[in-house]
Amino acid sequence: MARGQRNTKDGNAGKTRRRPLMLVLILCGGLLMALLVTLLVIKSSMRSWLEGEGFRTWLTARSATLLQSEVELDGLAWQNREVTATLFRAKGYEEAGFAQLDLRGVRAKPEGVKEKLIQIPGITVQSLDLRFGDDRLQRPAAATAAETNAPVAEKGAMPGWLAQFLPTGVRVDEITVLSTNVLVERAKGEAVFALKGLNTTIQPDFSTQLWEFAGRGGQMFLPGQPPLKVDDLALRWKGTELFVDRCGLGIFTRGRIEGRGEIRFDDDGLFDLDLEISAIDIKDLVQGDWKDRLRGTISGPVKISGPPGNLRYEGTLEVADAMVQSMGLLDQLARYTKAEQFKHLPLQTARVDFVKQGDRIELRNLILQSDGLVRIEGSIDLDGETLVGQLQAGVTPGTLRWIPGAEQKVFTEDRAGFRWSPLELSGTIRDPKENLSSALLLAAGEAVVEDLPRSLLDQANQLLNPRATPAAGSTDPADPAKPASPVESVIPAPAREIIDLLNPFGR
Repeated sequence: MARGQRNTKDGNAGKTRRRPLMLVLILCGGLLMALLVTLLVIKSSMRSWLEGEGFRTWLTARSATLLQSEVELDGLAWQNREVTATLFRAKGYEEAGFAQLDLRGVRAKPEGVKEKLIQIPGITVQSLDLRFGDDRLQRPAAATAAETNAPVAEKGAMPGWLAQFLPTGVRVDEITVLSTNVLVERAKGEAVFALKGLNTTIQPDFSTQLWEFAGRGGQMFLPGQPPLKVDDLALRWKGTELFVDRCGLGIFTRGRIEGRGEIRFDDDGLFDLDLEISAIDIKDLVQGDWKDRLRGTISGPVKISGPPGNLRYEGTLEVADAMVQSMGLLDQLARYTKAEQFKHLPLQTARVDFVKQGDRIELRNLILQSDGLVRIEGSIDLDGETLVGQLQAGVTPGTLRWIPGAEQKVFTEDRAGFRWSPLELSGTIRDPKENLSSALLLAAGEAVVEDLPRSLLDQANQLLNPRATPAAGSTDPADPAKPASPVESVIPAPAREIIDLLNPFGR
């Protein structure tokens, strides 16, 4: 009897001990089920919010805040886990720096929310158009930063109890753009810088507002310059500043430009670019007859600075494999000196410092040298088509021995192994003029005449001026007290014909 009672008591005690455990298990199971249901509800609600007007409203508001812009989002749609948009447009307020940003054909695949940020590894964009200009919007008085960030506006249709799960932002690792176009305008329609058709990879940082661009392909445009082919380009954009970290550009047929610098868009704007050019054919830079007169490839550093519309180009250029030919002065020198090298004059040194602003070009420290033959130094100013040059021309001693009077009357200064003469340029780029040919012609005439016998001079003077009666002292018939100059008496108007007649080697 006692033993039966003990068994009954032990069974009741076991049931009593198991009852709390079962309750705990049932409670945990219920909580787990509730959690699963809650997660499913949250996921379903989040999904409904993402695919509904709530997400569109939130994304528009967040974008407007980040970009300081009025934002328009069209054609937002979900396909499985991928979201697409036909157009994302941001019209910048005054503090935005840019005037308008358009993204077309946007495609992204979010990978959940982490640290309350929507994680998007990559976005693909068919075309990006970014325009900088003065026509930025004025922010409406009601659209303050606080209102732009207002929770209700951002949450849209999200239930209040799920607000704590709402993302606070978006993290995008990379944006791939098939065609990027950047336009900088000084005034509406007046482009001062442009990029067109670049294949670009962008790494945006929404916290610092710094966007990094790496692109290739397409073209770059600067005022008054030929289109530049973009081989490699690395930019950083923040606010009103565009930093060029690296650029590799192609120009003309084989030319190359490497450089870096900065472009600012605030106030009147400012360019500050340091470039290195190479392998540019000089024929691509000259016009008209100069294409047949000059040959060589240009290289050197070039700096571009100043506000858009009034850019200043300056630098030092060198020409390799330089050749000058088909020049009137050189042809005459070849004929007079019997040195055929002057007709096709190779230049071992061809260098100049230049400044270009507007239509004016200043060439300074110009050095052109053909070893053992000739050297030219000085400066040239080009104002539109007008040409003005103050140069010094040097020739090696003995080069002009066949031109009477050249070394005695024209090339009179000895310096650095050359005999020098002033050389002045005038006229226009298409029709340049110089004074050295006439100086050589006059010197040759004077030298030939001075070497003639007195009797022949008197006969030539009588032939050219029948009324003149040569006196014993060969005085000027207009002023008997004034001795006659051999040049004045023998070379009046038809000077070239007389020199051709008397010059033993002729033209």
